[in-house]
Amino acid sequence: NALFNELKRLGEWNYINPLLDLRALKYKQPEMGFLKPDEIGLVFEELKKGRNYDAYLISKICISTGCRWGEAETLTGSQLMPGRVTFIHTKGNKRRSVPISEDLYNELPKNSGRLFSNCIKSFKMAINRTAVRLPKGQSTHVLRHTFASHFMMNGGNILVLQQILGHASITDTMKYAHFSPAHLEDAIRLNPLANNGGKVSDHEN
Repeated sequence: NALFNELKRLGEWNYINPLLDLRALKYKQPEMGFLKPDEIGLVFEELKKGRNYDAYLISKICISTGCRWGEAETLTGSQLMPGRVTFIHTKGNKRRSVPISEDLYNELPKNSGRLFSNCIKSFKMAINRTAVRLPKGQSTHVLRHTFASHFMMNGGNILVLQQILGHASITDTMKYAHFSPAHLEDAIRLNPLANNGGKVSDHEN
């Protein structure tokens, strides 16, 4: 509708908008899963046992920084420094730096060129060898979503998360701020009546 309205405003379309009576279709967000602590352990145990150690290290970077698989897989030595990794080949073409632990830095290779081989297939095979079941169509992105979900469940700030993930809009970040079903119980524990025995005071002013 917006397209035809703009064309009409510019004088490029002088007919009735053919989409005028068309109902707007609702877009259903794809289901996004995240790994629980025990599942994280299972996945990384399987990755470590695998033949491709690069897949293990890339997965560790993704779940520690919230980066996309491709951003970690294409890292070069110049993008890595003590306490920090800088992602250059990003979806929005904007570089961003994210802190990393000393332990993770020490574990990563220190080559001058590219650090890792292409090994997404090794990750998928490792997942398949575990009992972890991901939503249809979701693969390595579960690591990014796991980082973001646990970041929020542990009290992280949504605006800080936006910067870490490299989102231009806060709207994009909100879809990563899901909580596990167990956290919904806070609606009972933290609601305004929780400290009043569930009763509403009938005192009048």
